[in-house]
Amino acid sequence: MPTPPIQLENLAVAVQSAVEQVLAQHGAVPIDKIWVGFVAPDNLATIENANKIAALLGKEGGVQGGVGSVGQLAAAGAPAAATEKGIVKPPGHIIGIVYQPKLKG
Repeated sequence: MPTPPIQLENLAVAVQSAVEQVLAQHGAVPIDKIWVGFVAPDNLATIENANKIAALLGKEGGVQGGVGSVGQLAAAGAPAAATEKGIVKPPGHIIGIVYQPKLKG
């Protein structure tokens, strides 16, 4: 039995709800864009691959206007790994789609 497709609009509603619940004490936090992606190895983290992923996610998820995007991940509270030559290597990239969902209210 095949897995049903993920509806990205449902994900957008869930993200908005979580932001409202967690950050409500800090005031309104509007969400105008959602970034859906994954951590990718350096050799795959290209804008060309991101655009291909965005096209497929748009088709499968019914999202229009999504664009591919690649972002640098920051070290979360820990220094980045250093190579044997002492050059600091960034912790990786996230690759995926950025889109503007139609959110409630």
